[in-house]
Amino acid sequence: MAVRDPRTLKRLNPEAGDHDVPDDPREIEAAIRAGVISLERCPYYGLRYGERGAAWTRSDSAWLVTLARSPRERANVQVGWLGTLLSARGMPQWLLEQHLLVLADELTAAVPESAAQYEGLRATARELARQRHRHLSDGDLEACAALFEAEVGPEQAGLVPGLGILLAAAVADEACGIERAVSSMLEWLVAGDRFSVAYRTAVSATLEHARRLAGGRASSGRT
Repeated sequence: MAVRDPRTLKRLNPEAGDHDVPDDPREIEAAIRAGVISLERCPYYGLRYGERGAAWTRSDSAWLVTLARSPRERANVQVGWLGTLLSARGMPQWLLEQHLLVLADELTAAVPESAAQYEGLRATARELARQRHRHLSDGDLEACAALFEAEVGPEQAGLVPGLGILLAAAVADEACGIERAVSSMLEWLVAGDRFSVAYRTAVSATLEHARRLAGGRASSGRT
């Protein structure tokens, strides 16, 4: 069951607005654990958004739990809204797609009697993937990651692990019509002297390659 509990929201994220959260403490803890796992798997979150980003991850994760009980169409619409918002702020929808899978796993482990219900979160993740695959496949993302590492070398690539995939995922979001999906990432990557000129050149090369792949997929009608 979902409730609007200001105390829980403040515990998760003092800046969170008024939205539903689960009333089962096991689901709340599973949502928190899923957030921790997602942040660990993608250091970009912490490097760019710090503790404030971690707090939003906790509250967003708890809200996503409540969508497991919603009709699939509504859940897909709500997740699409969140994905668009996050992508325009520098977090490609691929990250949300991955988080939904982690969240479903953590919820199933914590509340096994509701495992069938949590399959809805995996279905919503698949819908995000389906939309992305219209423009870039999983293989395309991996190819962009390999290109980026080849351009900068393993040591430099480790400054922001997984950046090649994130750049390609941002291009996929751009192709899906999300404004600022790419520019919002570039704002951070090129600001000041955070990264070298060579690093920024590799970013541009990776984006160009991803756009060529996305354009080729669109022109050939591949799915």
